[in-house]
Amino acid sequence: MITEGIVPGSATRLLSIDKCRPELKELYGVWQKLRQARRMPARREFDPASVRHLLPHLMLIDVFPEMARERRFRVRLHGTAQVQYQGTDWTGHYPHEKTDQAAADRLCAVGDHIVATREPWMSTGGLYWLPTKPYARFETILLPLSDDDVTVNMILGLTVFF
Repeated sequence: MITEGIVPGSATRLLSIDKCRPELKELYGVWQKLRQARRMPARREFDPASVRHLLPHLMLIDVFPEMARERRFRVRLHGTAQVQYQGTDWTGHYPHEKTDQAAADRLCAVGDHIVATREPWMSTGGLYWLPTKPYARFETILLPLSDDDVTVNMILGLTVFF
């Protein structure tokens, strides 16, 4: 299980929402309200218009748990701020199609952790998957979504670059 670093010295998991940026806290609050007493809300319950100001930073990731790692996570929505900062749109693509093998494997390992635990993931660090921008930092939250409250079939995420 991943608990501390994703890439040693590059990114660290945040274990409390209290230490996160306001944008992450806001999306987490929406997720909490939607799930009520359940483990996870369903995608159909999340209205992006309710967080319109966060849309440029949002992502939605389809989860295909039975597929090979290279085809397990597909980006359904990649916010415009993410596209602008990263210089490429991942919408409709798998991580292994848009970045190098090692970085894609690390991103998928985080996805696998979310699917297995059905718990949010928060992290901060340097943009290790964008080696040409080593000065840039990020903070992200990834929240599991489920149609049946058992199987994670989508991940709602928000990443802020600074």
